[in-house]
Amino acid sequence: MNNTTTYAYKGWTISVTAEKNMCANFSFDIISPSGDCQHVAMGGDNRQRAMDRAKEMIDMEFDLVEAE
Repeated sequence: MNNTTTYAYKGWTISVTAEKNMCANFSFDIISPSGDCQHVAMGGDNRQRAMDRAKEMIDMEFDLVEAE
């Protein structure tokens, strides 16, 4: 059974994986268009929350670029 779901968001890739880690049930990776990857081990209680947090991180990256 594949427990990883991959999404595209604003040109980035989000991979959400069912993975218990302390109080979280899901982890996620965000991968930039240039290939840089960041792993978040405690992504959320459910798949949707992990995906929402990943989107928030990507949105924050966009905000930082705009502020420069």
